[in-house]
Amino acid sequence: MPYCPECRYEYKEGVFRCPECDQPLVDSLSDMIESEESYKDWIALAKLTSLQFAEMLEESLRNSHVPVVILRGTGFFGKTGQMGMTSFQPAGGVYTVMVPREYVGDADAHGQSIMGEDWVKARLVDIDEDF
Repeated sequence: MPYCPECRYEYKEGVFRCPECDQPLVDSLSDMIESEESYKDWIALAKLTSLQFAEMLEESLRNSHVPVVILRGTGFFGKTGQMGMTSFQPAGGVYTVMVPREYVGDADAHGQSIMGEDWVKARLVDIDEDF
């Protein structure tokens, strides 16, 4: 499957350019994601156990232009594409929400609006103390 190197959206075969970013698509993001220096300041904000909540949050953040990566087990899903065995959802799967440090407040507000108190329990950082 081709991917946009800018927004990391996965496209169906036969699409060659990202309609959002106007970037030519690439065959794989795996090398780029693992080696990209720009991910060093990203924060693991929360761990979710619901694929539905993870997808809703990802969509909400992306619609608000907040960069987000959702990690699942051994790889990525959603707009970052699937790699390896990530198309298999293990029982009790955990989805880690990753955002750049400067977007933590925005991402937290989206999480609370979607999940309420469940979001607060799922957080991995103390928003009031750390940010």
